[in-house]
Amino acid sequence: MVRDALQGFLRLGMWVAVCGLVMIFLQPPGSAGFVLSVCSAGIGLAIIAGVIVALRADFPGWLARLAARRTTPPGGPTDQV
Repeated sequence: MVRDALQGFLRLGMWVAVCGLVMIFLQPPGSAGFVLSVCSAGIGLAIIAGVIVALRADFPGWLARLAARRTTPPGGPTDQV
């Protein structure tokens, strides 16, 4: 499930970045549309970078290790009869 979500974010980032980069060349420099296009391209690239970092950091494995650490060992305080 996590990998599917990351794939969705990667697609979203690509869409925003590509549309922003295309619109940069269609807007007159210095206009509000040009600034908005540059910001959109930057946001798309930031989303892509975030997905790459999340994939490289093994986020799902980290969550599994965190969940395993939170479980109580056998004979712990909740295992009393």
